[in-house]
Amino acid sequence: MIITLSILLILCAVLLVIVVLAQNSKGGVADGFSSSTQVIGAKRTGDFLSNLSIGLAITILVICLAFNYVAKPTVDDADDTDVENTEGTTAPESGEEVETAPAPADTVPAQ
Repeated sequence: MIITLSILLILCAVLLVIVVLAQNSKGGVADGFSSSTQVIGAKRTGDFLSNLSIGLAITILVICLAFNYVAKPTVDDADDTDVENTEGTTAPESGEEVETAPAPADTVPAQ
């Protein structure tokens, strides 16, 4: 399922880039650097590309939400975490004395 969602997400992202690049600029800073001729040439096509880009953006949002739902860890996944093997070691009994590491030599004890 995750692989299918990944492929769909990549396809939608590539299509969105192509659709945005194919759209006619509506002015602004980038308009001064481009030629004034339209690549596609019809106003209706621009509306279609604009609606397609909105649809692809919404599709990418839905796929990302689906990723979150599919990849959410469950209670069973908590048991599969990597934990060091502590077999054969036991905690000290309440009456036993526990050795502590000495303080480093460069520290001064508090007064």
